[in-house]
Amino acid sequence: MAFELVVEMKTSVKNLRQSWQEEINSHGFSVEILPSFDPETWRGGFLPLKLTSMPNKYLFGLPEVIQISGFEFSLGAESAHFRSAMGRPLAELILQCYGAASLAVITNGVYHDPQTGESFNGTSAINRANWEIMAYEPYIDHSARSQHLFTNWSDYT
Repeated sequence: MAFELVVEMKTSVKNLRQSWQEEINSHGFSVEILPSFDPETWRGGFLPLKLTSMPNKYLFGLPEVIQISGFEFSLGAESAHFRSAMGRPLAELILQCYGAASLAVITNGVYHDPQTGESFNGTSAINRANWEIMAYEPYIDHSARSQHLFTNWSDYT
């Protein structure tokens, strides 16, 4: 079963990649969105993020390593769609949730959770991202604990 999130974007953001990355990082993360990501030319697909660190509460006993992660991401004029598949690594879910919530914040948008039919604005979107991650804890299995060490950006483009 896939996990999906949708962000309804209400305003456009100049230099989206940088603003989005800064918003994610303001919540205790150190991530770098694919340097060549350009919203004007993005055709959808897996969007890689380099994850250097995250809040300790999301490690769930895993070592903190510099890893490559990300999520399926499609971007339209007024909405963005985030998707991850069952069996995803934990980092993928964490970045998907914070990626969607942070995009909602910087675009004055709405974070929609199609699984529950609920929607969240602003800081409530960030709170929902945290809730989604913490609710996943009982389901963390061997595949969720996998971590993929980051090598070089050229390996992912």
